[in-house]
Amino acid sequence: MNGMQLDKDYDLDMKITRDAEGKILSGVAIGDTLAQNQALIIGCHQGEFKEQPAVGVGISDMLLDHDPLAWRTVIREQLEMDGQTVDEVTVTNKGIKIKAKY
Repeated sequence: MNGMQLDKDYDLDMKITRDAEGKILSGVAIGDTLAQNQALIIGCHQGEFKEQPAVGVGISDMLLDHDPLAWRTVIREQLEMDGQTVDEVTVTNKGIKIKAKY
């Protein structure tokens, strides 16, 4: 899925292009949003998205938890709520691996 891109600070990625007269022809970077949407959903807690308060995994809460299976289930459910087809979610001590697509 294509959409507006965010930079490393989660601000809009602006790629301003101007014509010879200085008028803006384009400004916001457009591209594949799958990875950034996954990162936002996993990193944010429920209630942080104003229009969708049920969206969010809140992975920072996993820090001292001993049940990675429950987190894998929550991640899968949240990504599927976003419309992604999730093939695999793996949660290990080294990170989270996701195989999904829109």
